[in-house]
Amino acid sequence: MMHRASQLHLPTLRDDPADAEAASHKLLVRGGFVRQVSAGLWTYLPLGWRVHQNVVRIIREEMNAIGGQEMFEPLITPAELWERTGRYGSTEVYKLTDRSEKRFVLALSHEETMALAATELRSYRQLPQTWYQFANKARDEPRPRGGLLRVREFVMKDSYSFDRDEAGLEESFRRHAAAYRAIFERCGLEFYEVESDVGIMGGSLSIEYQAPSVAGEDTIAVCTSCDYKANVQVATSTPSRPEFAPVDAPEEVETPGVGTIDALADFLGIDPRTTAKAMPVVAGGKVVLALVRGDHRLNEFKLTQALQTEFRPAHAEEIRDAFDADGGSIGPVGVAVEVIADEALRTGSYVVGANRTGWHLRGVESGRDFEPARFVDLRAADPGDA
Repeated sequence: MMHRASQLHLPTLRDDPADAEAASHKLLVRGGFVRQVSAGLWTYLPLGWRVHQNVVRIIREEMNAIGGQEMFEPLITPAELWERTGRYGSTEVYKLTDRSEKRFVLALSHEETMALAATELRSYRQLPQTWYQFANKARDEPRPRGGLLRVREFVMKDSYSFDRDEAGLEESFRRHAAAYRAIFERCGLEFYEVESDVGIMGGSLSIEYQAPSVAGEDTIAVCTSCDYKANVQVATSTPSRPEFAPVDAPEEVETPGVGTIDALADFLGIDPRTTAKAMPVVAGGKVVLALVRGDHRLNEFKLTQALQTEFRPAHAEEIRDAFDADGGSIGPVGVAVEVIADEALRTGSYVVGANRTGWHLRGVESGRDFEPARFVDLRAADPGDA
C-alpha cells in the first residue's frame, strides 16, 4: 500500500539520542526509522520496517535461488530440547515457566526445534533438503548497545540443510556461502568473509561475514599477500623462528628480581623469542599452566576452547602452593599441574622459570625436559607473522 509523504508517520528528531555512540544508531533514531522500547528492545517504525522488508525480500530471493524452502518456528521452545543439546545452561538463554510450571526457553537460535522438525524426514530419498525462516530470536544480552547492533530481541534469517553425506553437506555449505555473498553485494555492503569460531551452536566449520565498522567489537586478521582472513579469536599465523643454542641439559641460572620476559631477556642478553611465558590459571577448580613463547600474547578465547570451560588467573597464593615459587619464576619442568603448551614450543630450546623464586632454567626442550598434556594453538596472531 502506498502512502502520500504527508500521511507517512516519519517522526524525525533534530538532535542525536543522548546515549548513542554509533553513527547508525544516531541516524536510525533521528531519521524516524526506529524507536527504543527498552535497552536492547526496538520498535521498527513504518519507514524502518519498509527497509527491513526490502532486505527480507533480497534474502528470500537468494535463498529460494539455491532451493531453500521457507518455514517458520516458534520463539517459545521446550526446555527439554535445550537440555538434550547441553545449551540450557548458557547465560544468554532466557528461561521461563508457564502456569503449570512447565519450563520453556526463548530461542536464541532454532537448531533444537529444527532438528525436531527434521523427524518429518523418513528416508534418505527425501534428501537433500534446505529449510529456512525469518523468525524472532531473544537472548539475555548483558551489554545491549549500538542501536540495532547488539540487541535482546531480533529477527534472524536462519537456514538448515539436511544432506545424505559429507559431500552433500559441503555442497550445501558452498551454495549458502554463494547466496550470502550475493545478498551482501545486492545490499551494497562492504564485507569480509572470514574464518570464525563455531560458538555456542557447535559444529566443525564456520565462516562469518564481517562489515567494517568503527562501532564494531570484533577484530579480524587480513593477510596482505594472500586471501586469508579470520576473526582474531581463531586466526592462525606462522611466527618467525629464532636461532637456538642447543644444550645437552637445562642449566639453572640465578635471576634475582627478574619477573617479566623483557627483564629476563635483558638480564641474560638473549632474544625474547627463546623464552617461554608461563601463565597459571584456574579452571574447574584446578590450576593449569598455559605456556606460550615469550614474545607472544596468549589468546584467552583459544585457551577457553582448549580447556572447554571458563578460567581465571591464579592468585598469588595459589601459584605458590602449586609451584613453590612466585609468579615470575615458574615454569613447566617437574610440576604436578596440567601443562598446555602453544604449538610454537614443540621445537627449540627455551629459558623458563625454575619453580624457584629468583631462578630460571636455560635450554629447556619439550619432550626431553617436560611433557605437556597437549600442544594447541594458544597464541594471538600478530601483524608481523607470516
